[in-house]
Amino acid sequence: MEQDKGRLIIVGGGSLAMELVSWIINADIYINIKRRLFFLDDKVTSDIYIDNLKIKYLGKINSIVPKDDDKFFLGIADPTMKSKVVKLLDEKKANFCSFIHPTAIVAESAELGRGCLLFPYSICSFNTKLKEFVTINLHSAIGHDVLINSFTTISSFVDLTGKVEIGKNVFIGSGARVLPSINIGDCCKIGAGATVYYSVPKDKTAYTIPAKIL
Repeated sequence: MEQDKGRLIIVGGGSLAMELVSWIINADIYINIKRRLFFLDDKVTSDIYIDNLKIKYLGKINSIVPKDDDKFFLGIADPTMKSKVVKLLDEKKANFCSFIHPTAIVAESAELGRGCLLFPYSICSFNTKLKEFVTINLHSAIGHDVLINSFTTISSFVDLTGKVEIGKNVFIGSGARVLPSINIGDCCKIGAGATVYYSVPKDKTAYTIPAKIL
């Protein structure tokens, strides 16, 4: 358990942010968490309660003045919004941290970039590479030699098989499956439950089984 030092600031006040808060609490790796948890959001503008714990509202995202010992966690699901918010807060020198739940399994050969989130029972297998601000939700499996580029969000129960490459700013819905050696281009959306048999060009949406491109 880490030392009691600084605020833990969740960027975002939506559903993913509150999931993140609940898993940070569940992980029990930060002491005195009751007085350290805060969040920023442009739409949700009041304190939030999770399991009788108050998550204090700090203000809009652009209003924050980071302190040296603050730890920021990016609780936003939308890839495009993630990249915009990170650019804004990087200019303010915010210290973004990764969160890996204790039940997540990460191979020693895996590489994780800044600001990644690994939720409970997620897996990063041999030689996987996650760039900055990749989110891996519950029970998702990232197979061997997979590359996931920055700001991509992987929803729950997703299966990325071996040697898959996922571009930047991609969103993959719950229960989707990507077959081996497939490439998903930048800014794509893969629908929930889709099975992707063929590579998907950038800026496309794919859905159903087998996946069809809109």
